[in-house]
Amino acid sequence: MKKCILTLFILMMLGFSAQAQTLSRNETVYVTLDSQGKPQKTEVVTWLRTDGKGPSQDAALLKDVKNIRGAEPPVQSPDGKITFAAPAKDIFYSGTTAKTLPVGVAIRYRLNGQPVKREAINGRSGRLEVAIDLKNQARMPRQFTYKEVGTGKVKVAREEIPVPFIVMVSMDLDIEQFNNVVAPDGAFAVVGRTMKMNWIAFPFPDHSIKLTADIVNARMPAIMFTVIPKFPTLPEVDVESKLNQIYGGVDTLGGYLVKLEDGARQLNGGQKMMLDALEQVNDGTGKLILASNAQIEITNGAIKINEGMSEKFTPLTKVPLVSGKAGEIKHYLDIQKELLQLATQGGPFSEKILAFLKEQGKEAPPVAEFPGIKVTTDGITKLHDGSKQMIDGAKKLEDGSKQLADALGQLKKQGTDAMKKGIIDGADPLVRKLASVEVAKKMAVEYDRFAGKPGTVKSSVEFIMKTPD
Repeated sequence: MKKCILTLFILMMLGFSAQAQTLSRNETVYVTLDSQGKPQKTEVVTWLRTDGKGPSQDAALLKDVKNIRGAEPPVQSPDGKITFAAPAKDIFYSGTTAKTLPVGVAIRYRLNGQPVKREAINGRSGRLEVAIDLKNQARMPRQFTYKEVGTGKVKVAREEIPVPFIVMVSMDLDIEQFNNVVAPDGAFAVVGRTMKMNWIAFPFPDHSIKLTADIVNARMPAIMFTVIPKFPTLPEVDVESKLNQIYGGVDTLGGYLVKLEDGARQLNGGQKMMLDALEQVNDGTGKLILASNAQIEITNGAIKINEGMSEKFTPLTKVPLVSGKAGEIKHYLDIQKELLQLATQGGPFSEKILAFLKEQGKEAPPVAEFPGIKVTTDGITKLHDGSKQMIDGAKKLEDGSKQLADALGQLKKQGTDAMKKGIIDGADPLVRKLASVEVAKKMAVEYDRFAGKPGTVKSSVEFIMKTPD
């Protein structure tokens, strides 16, 4: 009765007293598990560190709240506010909750290949198998962004991400009762007659632990689980940067292919122009050949006319009255015939032609030989035939350069472009996962209380779970 009156008096004085500042808080959650890992009782012990300058307050959703170290009972309001009237720098209080734990435990036992309950193992012998399944039960929806590899495009994702927890599992095995112990992911240390088995698990979202042993009149020990919100430290590897470098290399290669394709297109265009020019040359030489042949025909016709006239004037050179004039005409006809033959066949200028030119007051030709229409025609014919061969070669080059340009275009489209798309599509799940991991790391830091209500005071939490001895 006196204690209640004292408490009421202290509460009445709260309005006139300075409230203590809470510097930090810590929750240790003690969970009693049954043999299969199902929670039987959850008790939260909270440690408040204050400046001790007055009454202290905290907020938590707990039942049966008790002051562990102080004499006066705390006062709890319906909204979860818990008040401690007596000033103290360190306050420890406890309470119970039925709140779902962030990590669930399921334990299965088999003896000699048959499922058994834990209680049935004690005092028996055989091959024991223990399987422990850890399940993360603290998933939270989160929206986050990440950049697409190569393009840098910002993408938005929404996922249910588990709060990361590291779980340390331990059990003490009597070395006289447990032999040939196999625990693939575990480690142990032998202390006296006890083999201390330990595992470090990361249920993100699930993790399984297995142990097998030969037992002799064994007693199954308790299994302890220590759970803390934390993401394991991983090696720093800038995967995104490496992927962007690979993408950039492929993109650069694609750029070179574009330049090569452009060069091949330009080469193809130049070869088309050369082909057009060669076809024009071929057409022009063909026309020149026709013209030259026609000129030869005309000249040959003129020679025949000349020969006919010469044949008629030859008898006249013997007639006294006209022999002088007929001889002169015959001389000119002979000169004309030689010039026509020279024009057709080509060759050196004869003394007769040079003398005729001199008689006419003309200078001697600057060259010793006249090429003649036939020689010129032969040269044009060779040029014409050669241009045909060059056209055939130019067509092959034009076709080859076009095929090269098309092949380079296809190589870029089906090669580097496809590789870039493959990098983007293949890297997207990885980059998205890495971004979600960064979110998970922040969630682990933010998970600083279990029963306590959200607040600004620095807080921390850990869970101690244990099966029966």
